Amino acid sequence: METGVRRQEERLQVVDSLRGFALVGIIVAHCSGQFLAGFPPPGYNIIFSPYDQWVSDLGTFLTFGKFFTIFSFLFGLSFAIQLDHARRAGRPFAGRMLWRLALLFAIGFTHSLFYSGDILRIYAFLGLFLLLLHRLGNRAILIIGLLLVFNAPLLVNRIMSVNAPPPTPAQVEAGKQQMAGFIKVAQEEYRIKSTGTLGEVVVMNAKEGLMGTLFFQLLSGRLYITLGLFLLGLYVGRKQYFVDTSGHRRFFRQLLGWSAAMALISTGTVIGLGGNIFGPPPADWRGFVSLTAFDVHQAALSAFYVAGVVLLFWQTRSMLLRSLVAVGRMGLTTYLCGTAFGVLLFLGYGLGQIGKMGMAASVGAGLLFFALQIPFSNWWLRRFHFGPVEWLWRSLTYFKAQPMRKQVRELEPVA
Repeated sequence: METGVRRQEERLQVVDSLRGFALVGIIVAHCSGQFLAGFPPPGYNIIFSPYDQWVSDLGTFLTFGKFFTIFSFLFGLSFAIQLDHARRAGRPFAGRMLWRLALLFAIGFTHSLFYSGDILRIYAFLGLFLLLLHRLGNRAILIIGLLLVFNAPLLVNRIMSVNAPPPTPAQVEAGKQQMAGFIKVAQEEYRIKSTGTLGEVVVMNAKEGLMGTLFFQLLSGRLYITLGLFLLGLYVGRKQYFVDTSGHRRFFRQLLGWSAAMALISTGTVIGLGGNIFGPPPADWRGFVSLTAFDVHQAALSAFYVAGVVLLFWQTRSMLLRSLVAVGRMGLTTYLCGTAFGVLLFLGYGLGQIGKMGMAASVGAGLLFFALQIPFSNWWLRRFHFGPVEWLWRSLTYFKAQPMRKQVRELEPVA
């Protein structure tokens, strides 16, 4: 019994450490875009030096999308852990989880008023599909998850577009008008975010709402990929791969090797075909191959990071990774604090540094802020059971204020 409790605690610690690791990459991604979270207008540029270009190029292939991938995977994994706990305790699950998702949506909606790049509303929405699909067998969960992670719905569209006839003059003109509309909207959003008041930003973000975010997620394929990651997290949670055993260490070593090979091949393919992942792809087979290779690159490098972090946590007892346990345990608070830092640094109602700081300085500022969150999170969780936002979410879930401060005998290091 005692061994089982220790293994469960170790499983939660490695998951929290991995979540903390993902949050490092998320603040880097947000700061590299200066919390614009929208289509950059013509003339927007934050590459002021070779260092900025180096950080931009490196970030594109090493961080862009990878840490959100890990964060989404861990959402599905946490769902599996909560489901397992409920079953062991003989408690009903679906109703309480539905209420938790509603609360998460409310937190995300509030967050989205200040930062339009909020992901919590999407998580709450897609969590409904987890509730619908979690009764499927492991094989079905794995197959559906992999198909969605590799963007199968958009893959079909890409295959069809390769042999599509060239656009007619009317279609070309419509495309130009649509692009002009996008540019006009982007310019207005940038104006408000760079010089507008807090009230103007809130009103603009409220008008965009969930439908605008869902449209972007659907058009880009991120909606499918995120749901696929949820399902893979659910699958891995069921299989309990994050319990430290010799067999699971072997699994993660194999995953590390295979994902490294796939990442190298797919990244080489993208670079060989031009590497312009943010611009319009060529309207022939090269575009199809490049976009598909980049999807593989995203998934493979994310898997490589996961395997590497887990093995380092288990095999080296890394103090750095263990210091991230507290950050990951209060991950929602960490995520929202990162937003507060970013919008106050970059947006107009704060210090207004959007478009003024270079890429390297922006990312450096984000990393410095995150570095300060590590000792703060460890200090906080030595004294309290939950992060502030986690406490609020849990208290509202159970309709009762949860115990917050630890008793003297409970005060001990988090990891």
